[in-house]
Amino acid sequence: MRLESFAAIRLPNQSARIMRSVIEAAGLAWRPLLSEAGIPADITDDPNGVVSGAQELRLQEVFVQATRHMPGAWFRTGLQYRLMGYGPLGLAVLAADTFGAGLRVMTSFLALTYSLMQYTLVEEAGEVIAVAADDTQVPADYREFSQERALGSATQFLNDMDPGLSPILRIETVLDSGHGRHECEAVLGIPIVFDAPVTRWILMPGVTRAPLPMASPLLEETYGKLCARLIEEARVSDEVVSQLYALLVRSARRFPSAPEACRMLGLSERTLYRKLAAQRLTFGQMVDQVREQRATYLLDNTRMSVEAVAEALGFAETASFSRAFKRWKGMSPLRFRGRGAM
Repeated sequence: MRLESFAAIRLPNQSARIMRSVIEAAGLAWRPLLSEAGIPADITDDPNGVVSGAQELRLQEVFVQATRHMPGAWFRTGLQYRLMGYGPLGLAVLAADTFGAGLRVMTSFLALTYSLMQYTLVEEAGEVIAVAADDTQVPADYREFSQERALGSATQFLNDMDPGLSPILRIETVLDSGHGRHECEAVLGIPIVFDAPVTRWILMPGVTRAPLPMASPLLEETYGKLCARLIEEARVSDEVVSQLYALLVRSARRFPSAPEACRMLGLSERTLYRKLAAQRLTFGQMVDQVREQRATYLLDNTRMSVEAVAEALGFAETASFSRAFKRWKGMSPLRFRGRGAM
């Protein structure tokens, strides 16, 4: 799924709550990280809270920055993702008739999996023999995180479909065994092949024909329709937000105000704010996102001075730009530009 489309999805806050708990357990300050991701603290206090896909992805980004120094942390984080925590997707999978049918439900609604990883079913002679994961849609900055977290989360997802089944024969991952990952095999009790060309969960022969203990055609239909509606609502909201995003990207030094943007897009302000609110976004956050992306590009690909970059982004003072950039990336513009030489 495209990043822009995922950003519009409304998700249960369970993933955000898990990342917050990991940060807390490590003795790190979690409130600033949630704030940087645009997530109010009270959202993660509520077990029934929801976040937008954009907030989820931004929290993943800041979570990676905060925990990169902790070997094995991303795998252990993944172990906390349980099937029921995926909301209507988890319920639709559990209500499927067989293990194979549950897998097809999962791959039909990938946008609800808290990840940009693309999961596909590998078939041989008409039978599903593996689940493969592709990370090409995941931004490079947290591709390793997504792969390592999946060693825990995707494995738990498959095991939770029927706790008495033990459906996985072995795991193959594109990751190496460094960064504490050599312990994953012992924790999972499943053989792991590192440095594989493709990440795959190889299934036990015949397991896809196994009936699921909570099978219910009525519930599968009910929760399947709810999953489809969540994705369709995101698609409609995504069209408006994508148009706004494109408008901001095309803007030169001065970004339009919200009323100006509405006039250019032929929308009422009420409609724009409603579509943004559906994704837990604000107009200011959208401008901030475009500024961050543009600043990163200019610092990485041009020789413009920090002062010139600040001016190009519409900041009245270089100091204001430096503060904003440190909030975005956790470091000053100069340090960011020189990071390759460190």
